[in-house]
Amino acid sequence: MKKRIIALLTAFICIGNAGAQSVNNAPVKLRVATYNVGHFNQGMKGGLEVRGKNYYPDNKAVTGNYIKQELLAWRKWIGEQSLDLFCVQEWNRYFDQDSTFIAENELLKPYYNNIYFGDQHPWIYNGIATNYRLTNLHQKYWFQDYYALIGDLQIGNKIIKIISTHIPWKKEGHKPALDSIIAELKKYDHFICFGDTNSSDEELLQFSNAGFNIANGGYQGWFMTTPGNVSLAGMKDGPNRHIDEIITSKNIKIMKVSAPYTRLNDMDHLPLIADVIITP
Repeated sequence: MKKRIIALLTAFICIGNAGAQSVNNAPVKLRVATYNVGHFNQGMKGGLEVRGKNYYPDNKAVTGNYIKQELLAWRKWIGEQSLDLFCVQEWNRYFDQDSTFIAENELLKPYYNNIYFGDQHPWIYNGIATNYRLTNLHQKYWFQDYYALIGDLQIGNKIIKIISTHIPWKKEGHKPALDSIIAELKKYDHFICFGDTNSSDEELLQFSNAGFNIANGGYQGWFMTTPGNVSLAGMKDGPNRHIDEIITSKNIKIMKVSAPYTRLNDMDHLPLIADVIITP
């Protein structure tokens, strides 16, 4: 009996060691996405604009049902993606302009235990949702309200910088911010950076030229994430319509990239989704 107990204990120890080694010595795959959600209102701040108010101004059953249908569509889509890291930009505290639903509670908390947000500004509001625990949360501002939310994710013995950012589109702030984020990323051994870069195709290739991997404009080509007038013109793609990006350090590979239509925020932004593989 004593020998049997010792054998069982030995087996458990071996299994535990094998698990620890697999984290440190084998690749780890994460399903990730960046999504500029456009304040749930096709890019207009303040939350979902309730359709039907002009026709049913006093009928809350009609307008309330519209809000619930849209809310459920967002919640369903987020759950279907089964993302390990979901980084968002242009979030809105309330899902709708009537402030009926708190978006974090309704859309993220059903799926994620750890939700991190940066400073809330009228237009700029970045977040990270995950079931991993991030530490050392801090922010770095690029220009006016535009910033990066940064946290540390420990995978085995590696610290991965997780970044959700938004780069300004205004000419006076855009290039300095782009230069600043490239310089910042060069400081990190391991990182995954998500965000709306407001950049041209040529500018996005600067990340690749700096030695990083990129999802948009990388080995799988370009993925349109800002359809806008391109869709209205009946086109599938257009120049400089690939502004949402996932950037990683060279030791983190990017595969299975997509930018699907969602019927949620399609006239403003599409999500950019990928598998990232953290290599030993």
